[in-house]
Amino acid sequence: MTGNRCGHDPRAPKLQPAQPIRTGKGGLPRILPLAAERARAWYDRPRRCPPLQTRPGRQTRSERREAVIVVLETLLSHLDLASLCCGTPTLAEGFIDIDMKMLVRDSGLGQRRIERAIAQLKDAGFMEVTQPRGQNEEGKYFGCRAIRVVHEALFEWLGLGPMLRRERERASQRLSRKARQANRKLADFMRRAASGFRPPAKRPSVLTQAQRIAWSQEWGRQVKAGYDLREAQRRTNTAFGLPPDYQPGLDA
Repeated sequence: MTGNRCGHDPRAPKLQPAQPIRTGKGGLPRILPLAAERARAWYDRPRRCPPLQTRPGRQTRSERREAVIVVLETLLSHLDLASLCCGTPTLAEGFIDIDMKMLVRDSGLGQRRIERAIAQLKDAGFMEVTQPRGQNEEGKYFGCRAIRVVHEALFEWLGLGPMLRRERERASQRLSRKARQANRKLADFMRRAASGFRPPAKRPSVLTQAQRIAWSQEWGRQVKAGYDLREAQRRTNTAFGLPPDYQPGLDA
């Protein structure tokens, strides 16, 4: 028996999902497969990213590292760069978030392994998940698809922060062109791209692009100075006079 009764073999890990990121002609932007490729290196060097360690000072088990890498590539393959939300922006139906069935299908992993991997990515500050609710005509509440948002911190850890900012600008321009071609109001079509994961009301107003770049540069300096991601975030926000938990990726 290998791994933890999940088919994992530490000597021959499966570090790609059942549906890898599409590359080449007609594939996804280069930054997405590049991010997945760099993340795979974490399997052999788990101490290179302390936020992803399940317990301080202890190495994450190999089957968990395998699951995190596979789930991360699956999320990246569905990432809308303009909003950093996992799903697809459409003209007819707005933004369609991915669901757990799609994650199970495309990753090739079981739901429980996916849930644990996502929880670890959340604890590391690399993504955020919210579960919105709707209300039917009878006044009863029901759960909607979860909104999964990848934070800029993930790309900063992978050394892709500047590239991400360029690709997000290009993605926004592509959405603008599609909206104009369909003769739809840009404001309506871009609503999701502009808001992304809606921050709490107490958060400050949206930073300008120049301010976001300055924030990310300062954050990168703090990380290079040896601080973990959350402490680097806190110190950066202090320098800019922002709340300790503020992240510009949430209001992009």
